[in-house]
Amino acid sequence: MSARLLTTTSPPPSDDSDKLGQFRIDIVSDAEVVEDQRDKANEDIRFVNVDGGQWEGFLTGNADQPNRVKLELDTVSNPLQRFIGEWSQNRVGVDYKSDDQATSDDDAELLNGIYRSDFRDFSGRVATDNAVSECATCGFGSFKLATEFEDDGDPENENQHVVWVPIYNSYNTVYWDQAAQRIDKRDARRCTILAQFTRTSFEDSFPGKDPVSAYNPNTLGYENTNVRQIDLVYVATRYDVVRNKETVFVYNNLMTDKVDVYSADDHELIKDELKASDTHKFVRKRKIIKQSVEKTVFSGADILEPTRRIAGKYIPVVSMYGYHAFVDGTERYRGIVRKLKDAARLYNQQVSQLCENAASAGQEVPIFTVEQMENPDIQKIWANKNNKSYLVVDSVKDADGNPIQSGPIGYSKPASLDQSTATLLQLVPNYIKDTSGFAAGEAIKKETSGKAMRAIMKRENMNTQVINTNIANAIEWSGEIYQAMASEIYTTRRMVKTLGKDGETDAKQQLLTHVLDEETGRMIEANDLRGKRFKSYSDVGPQYDSVREETVEDIKGMVDVVQAIPGGERYMPLLLSTMVENIVGVGLGPLKELNRTIMLEQGSVKPETPEEEAIVQNLQQQAQQPDPQQVLIESAAAQQQAEARSLDASSVQKIADANKKDAETVKTLSEVGVDKAKVQEQAIQTRLKAFQGLQTKPQADARS
Repeated sequence: MSARLLTTTSPPPSDDSDKLGQFRIDIVSDAEVVEDQRDKANEDIRFVNVDGGQWEGFLTGNADQPNRVKLELDTVSNPLQRFIGEWSQNRVGVDYKSDDQATSDDDAELLNGIYRSDFRDFSGRVATDNAVSECATCGFGSFKLATEFEDDGDPENENQHVVWVPIYNSYNTVYWDQAAQRIDKRDARRCTILAQFTRTSFEDSFPGKDPVSAYNPNTLGYENTNVRQIDLVYVATRYDVVRNKETVFVYNNLMTDKVDVYSADDHELIKDELKASDTHKFVRKRKIIKQSVEKTVFSGADILEPTRRIAGKYIPVVSMYGYHAFVDGTERYRGIVRKLKDAARLYNQQVSQLCENAASAGQEVPIFTVEQMENPDIQKIWANKNNKSYLVVDSVKDADGNPIQSGPIGYSKPASLDQSTATLLQLVPNYIKDTSGFAAGEAIKKETSGKAMRAIMKRENMNTQVINTNIANAIEWSGEIYQAMASEIYTTRRMVKTLGKDGETDAKQQLLTHVLDEETGRMIEANDLRGKRFKSYSDVGPQYDSVREETVEDIKGMVDVVQAIPGGERYMPLLLSTMVENIVGVGLGPLKELNRTIMLEQGSVKPETPEEEAIVQNLQQQAQQPDPQQVLIESAAAQQQAEARSLDASSVQKIADANKKDAETVKTLSEVGVDKAKVQEQAIQTRLKAFQGLQTKPQADARS
């Protein structure tokens, strides 16, 4: 931040008349420094928005001939409107990130959701679009942020929200402290905004006050019949930055593991309690600079609204510049129109001259001698020569009386297109195309792909990239202003609306709700923006619908690649689900709902609503219950295993019985004198056959 703001502003005069006088001196000094820029900006605005505006002030003096043809072939509005149209498709938003350890990502997402909801519901788009339009046209546009009560009719409802207020003709109604040099004006000490009233509306808004303008901005510096003179009264709203040094006392809160800071006045009241407390340990006393903003409304005769402090610590006015520079210590700015005006005027001057020539020259007229037209009948024929099969003239004779065959001695021809004019008619459109990156009437082939279109637009947009960058910086600064205001008004326990990044997901959040801290086991307040530090970033990108279309195009290309690689089929379900999710069209609701359910089943997305969480829980419960078909298969397998075990036991018993019989046989045969070795060999053969049957029987059962 500039060192200029490190000094405390001088205390305002105690007398309102002295304060009013100083305010009027300041606004005059701030306005006159950029008076020439304001006149040029006014001319730029009229050039493209007022019929005949491009001829105003052109060729004034002796060269100006009011009865000449003055056509308007608009070669400037097309590139201007294309820039504004591209902005409407690629608006810049704000994205908050946590800026210290005490601020979590959940805190940042909460602030993002509240910001998006306020921006949508309270004229954010109207205000920024108007500022961008004026910025692109003349190089300077503005809007402001303010706070409003949720219900003006309820005296007990102190809840407020942030609103966006458009500022029209800001080149002529917004006056910054001319000592400020930053393009975002965060180093400015003051800013004054003019609001126009008719006498009737002024008297209704400020009864009993004299309708005297705080400052009268200049109109065009030349006579113009198209300018309608309206009796207006201009009321000024002034914002002043106040920086005061304060003494604060810092304590460590052992119960919450946070730092508590008390002002000198508050500390004086509770210092004995803090000293006796076991949970508060004194750390240090230090000096800080506390910044705030004061607002005053005044006319040329009165202070209409007394000075009061407003929410936030920054001047709540956001200004956008097109092409911006400081030259000889003076701020200069311009938009797309200014450098194209001379080329457009020259082109229309040449076309208007051609129009005059075409209208006045007529057709070729033959020239004859008097002798060739002496006969009255011939004169009558030539007086109306159209649609005649032939025409005759008197013969011209020589000195001997012999006729001389001769035609017209010449022709009266219309003015031809000279080489200089022809060159200019080619040079000027090429100059406009090269300067703006846009050719009027340029056709786009149907077969041009979306990616090729974006590449063409990106290349041509380099001509206006500086303006885009300055607009993004201004939006980013507006996020800082909003955050400072929100941290002061969203401080009560209440429900607030939030909006998802996709612009469609609405939700409600309870501020200052009590939750259990899993780490400490204590109850803490969540959804609390107080004392949190955030950093605002410009979220540059196309509109959500444009992103969806681009995503679908990219996925189509990925499908071709995935199909050509081994194992690529694993990605196909997720690719197709993502494609369906991003397709934009009519009547796709049922398909998208089914696709969302499938993605939840696959686990490729997380539930975002209570309904989706219920779907996931139901799926998990179903996953825990056994599948009937699987149960049937497992039962059949268990039965086969039991049968196999039963066969095993039966086979073992048969072998035991066989062994017993073998032993009895051996004993009997031995008693009768049979060879013992031979008997044992027969027993072994019997057991081998039994084992072979034990091995082959279960396999046969399994095959069955």
